[in-house]
Amino acid sequence: MSDKSSGEYEELVSGGSRHHQIFPTLNERQFALLERYGERRRLNTGDVLFSEGERHIPMFAIVSGTIEATRGSGDGLHVLGSHGPGCFTGEVGTLAGRAAVASARATSDCEVIVIDEESLRALVIAEAELSETIMRAFILRRVAFIRDQSGGILVIGSAASAATFRLRHFLSRNGQPSAYFDVVEHEEARALLERNGATEADIPVVITLQGHVLKSPTHRAVADAVGLSPDKLNGERFDVVVVGAGPAGLAAAVYAASEGLKVAVLDTKAPGGQAGTSSKIENYFGFPTGISGQALAGRGLSQCRKFGAEVGVPIEALGIDCQDAPPFHIRLNYDEHVYARAVVVATGARYRKPPLDRLENFEGRGVYYSATFMEAAFCANEELIIVGGGNSAGQAAVFLAGFARHVHIVIRGDGLATSMSNYLIRRIDAASNITVHQRTQVVELYGDERLESVKWDRQGQVEQKPIRHVFLFLGAQPSTGWLGDCVALDKNGFVLTGTDALKACPPDRPPRFLETSRQGIFAVGDVRSGSVKRVAAAVGEGAAVLQSLHEYLALYE
Repeated sequence: MSDKSSGEYEELVSGGSRHHQIFPTLNERQFALLERYGERRRLNTGDVLFSEGERHIPMFAIVSGTIEATRGSGDGLHVLGSHGPGCFTGEVGTLAGRAAVASARATSDCEVIVIDEESLRALVIAEAELSETIMRAFILRRVAFIRDQSGGILVIGSAASAATFRLRHFLSRNGQPSAYFDVVEHEEARALLERNGATEADIPVVITLQGHVLKSPTHRAVADAVGLSPDKLNGERFDVVVVGAGPAGLAAAVYAASEGLKVAVLDTKAPGGQAGTSSKIENYFGFPTGISGQALAGRGLSQCRKFGAEVGVPIEALGIDCQDAPPFHIRLNYDEHVYARAVVVATGARYRKPPLDRLENFEGRGVYYSATFMEAAFCANEELIIVGGGNSAGQAAVFLAGFARHVHIVIRGDGLATSMSNYLIRRIDAASNITVHQRTQVVELYGDERLESVKWDRQGQVEQKPIRHVFLFLGAQPSTGWLGDCVALDKNGFVLTGTDALKACPPDRPPRFLETSRQGIFAVGDVRSGSVKRVAAAVGEGAAVLQSLHEYLALYE
């Protein structure tokens, strides 16, 4: 068992510079406000406030005495620190009833103020000044837990396993701490498998902090085991269900929930959508130094939870029954369903796959659709290819150039100016290890378990290159199959809204702004026909749809 003092832990996760924000001390006036939302309780030395993995825990504010926070890991129990009068427990997940990421027990006789989940949400909405202190601490604590690699679940897998890559990507995108052991690179991996009754055939294998062993699990099984998924969703009725948790969906959920509507936002993978995979977005208004897609999504997620919106991951909408609506009946994976008075379609678009033989065999094993720190680690000091000429490709190229020996950008056209922002083009031109190949395309992939080389056609000259990493950022295909024939689509499968949907609507009912051909179903962001494929535009549409939602919901009050 290894221990860390509070100071050591804080230095690890924040450089010691934000201690006062991560662990603020509340004053008497603030405690007086807390008492309006909770109750005083006495604890004895040794009493457990909550345990790691436990859901729906309250926030504890310490009036007197001390508590100790601990966190389990693969090599024992880590003491995160001791906290005394004026401190409080919790992080962002506390607002949504998610699993505790640490345990806490009283190390002396204590008096605390206990604020349950519902009262805590009421507090952070009603008490603006105190809410700022609590929310900042909650967010920074979650960031700290993500960065601290000493804790979290254990994942045992292989770099040659696409399922391992997908699971690690899922955990990373959802800010779930984990320690990874590779059966080839780490000697301990095989011992861990044997000790937990698993073999290499079972990878990826997940071992939770409670000792549960999951063999080749689905993402939902892992999310359930670590308390990431919602536990009160099936059969629930909502005012608004937002399908898709990209920037547009999160914005719609934040604005609707802040207006007092009961809201759920559902996503198959993680908050942030396609934008969540961007290493840095530099042209988003208000962030002059840029912000990563995952950081932007994390802020949106925190706002959703602050206002009480239910964010369900990994939840996939499989279909919608709209004939007798409202309410709309939305069928979900894992035999679940929800009802909604109104629906906001924000499922975005996914990158198009080029017609390459064995492409799917190499996905996660040399072929990638996002460029995060995890993918960057795979190609350190190696050559790689980026296929695509849009902003996502440009952002990926600039980011990966900081890790790779050389980055080749492959485009079919004559240049980047028609599809990429000028600031990215200038950044690419200034990089000594980025080369743009015009009128070029990848035509074949080679390898056994992993991608080993590629063949490309460069202006009519075909050659094979020993490049093991290819990043695809090609066009966009709308994610609208689950809608069936409920709403009208354009010729490319994007959702028609407003005046564009007029021909498919009854003559006596013109659609509202951002409303589809089906009354009560709205569409925002990249999935909408004619939308501007920019983060700021998506957020704007997510906010703007609220007025139309109110107009529609008023008909059924």
